[in-house]
Amino acid sequence: MFSVVGCLNSVSSEAEGLIEHRPKKSKMDTFTTSKRQTFRRRILLRPWKNRVAFLMLLAIALWQCTSTPSTDNDGGEVEGEAEGLTIGPGGYVDPPPVRTYPTSAERINGWINELATDSIRAHAWDIWESITTTTTSGLPVWETWYTGHELFEMGGIDSENRPLFRDFEFPTQFFHTSVLTSPPIDVAERPTSFNRFTQSVANYIWDHGYNEASVLTQINDSFNASGTPIAERQIQTSADTIDAKSIVLKPVFQFIEGNRPTAIPYWAGVSVESTTNLTNPEPYTWRQCVVVDPTGNLRPGTTHSMSCNGAPAQEWPVISMDDFYNVLITQEQADSFSTFALESGDDLGEDNKGDSASVADLVKPGNYALLMAMHVTGKEVNKWTWQTFWWSHFPDNALYGKDRPSTITGPWDNYNMRTAYYMVAPANTPFGGEPLISYNPYLETNLSGTVPMENIADSSIRWYGVFSNCMSCHRMAAYPSSNYVPDGYIDPADSFKFSANTKTDFLWSIPTRAQQ
Repeated sequence: MFSVVGCLNSVSSEAEGLIEHRPKKSKMDTFTTSKRQTFRRRILLRPWKNRVAFLMLLAIALWQCTSTPSTDNDGGEVEGEAEGLTIGPGGYVDPPPVRTYPTSAERINGWINELATDSIRAHAWDIWESITTTTTSGLPVWETWYTGHELFEMGGIDSENRPLFRDFEFPTQFFHTSVLTSPPIDVAERPTSFNRFTQSVANYIWDHGYNEASVLTQINDSFNASGTPIAERQIQTSADTIDAKSIVLKPVFQFIEGNRPTAIPYWAGVSVESTTNLTNPEPYTWRQCVVVDPTGNLRPGTTHSMSCNGAPAQEWPVISMDDFYNVLITQEQADSFSTFALESGDDLGEDNKGDSASVADLVKPGNYALLMAMHVTGKEVNKWTWQTFWWSHFPDNALYGKDRPSTITGPWDNYNMRTAYYMVAPANTPFGGEPLISYNPYLETNLSGTVPMENIADSSIRWYGVFSNCMSCHRMAAYPSSNYVPDGYIDPADSFKFSANTKTDFLWSIPTRAQQ
């Protein structure tokens, strides 16, 4: 039931935009006191002008709290709207409530058990709207979150003085197997990505040392010594088994030259008409393109003749740069990337050298980075929610985009979406369930490998990324590495997969980036 008291409790969070931040510092200099305690303390310390401002805010909030709430897609009450963003130290912003986000684990599990695809997809869109909300800094909420470099390679930094920077890095997925991606057109346009972590999950990983290989080894050795049951060989990345504020992202960018038009290939499914490779249909194999022109010389709505992935030139539609979330690369960002690439230990791949000259070919001042895709996973349930987004020339696709709420506006309304809230249907069926195939064309299409056959020596089955499932894949995340399986039901008590390692709470970033 809608509660005025519950609504007023949020006023203290909104008021933090008016009052001075003086958090008690932990290892990552984050808040350790409750919002209500912090609110009381700060109001007493603030000058009279901000008290007047707060009273005005309180009056507005009282009027809003007594208004009738709108309803969500299930006919229930809206959990909250994306308003009143609280800016934390270093510009950090938590994901704001939007309709069904956040919601209870019981409700989400009910959708999963009923295979309620419409409700699941509506919830995924609400998460998308939340994390793409524009902050006062002009950045979307998700770009204020902690980066993989801060959490792993840099070992945490002063949150009050942290710069809001984009640390582009190559996707870990590209190196899960011996199959390496090839540049879509040239090195300067190679897709790249990085991890982002909300403060909640970043703090927990940092405070418990899960970013250090020595800590993970000690935990795994203790499991071995004590004979811990296989199902219990795991770590958690939150104080409870669920935490709605714990969200982890893997965005994918593609760099383009800033001084000329570029033909951008786009995903159109797996067919001989759309790709030159049916088993690993990576971006550089796609047969269809759009043209973007950062110079503005080509007018959106027209066509322009260009080669698409090396094919003979033909006319392709010209679209606006504003159809993408795009970033103009500055000298500072290029220099920062060079420093991270050289000093952080990131593996940029055999085809992408780690020297500063090669890095400059990827991230150069005056170039643009276009957001092409993003994995989004949140811990509203103990198996996390899984939604994955990618840019589309046809954003109203009947299967992947037509149900997008109209409240999601440009450029974020140009991204289609798949979900993977369960591994098999019916959900949680160890045997006989039908695998749910759900992958991102920018993150999994280059993958392939073999699955060793249990109890059959020297026998394996080949798999490809176009037959993968986000939840199944991430259930395999463990330290040290585990036998990889791309889809189907993954039992956390499976002795063949997890008898000698520690499951890392569905996060591959922990075993792949933990520092030695």
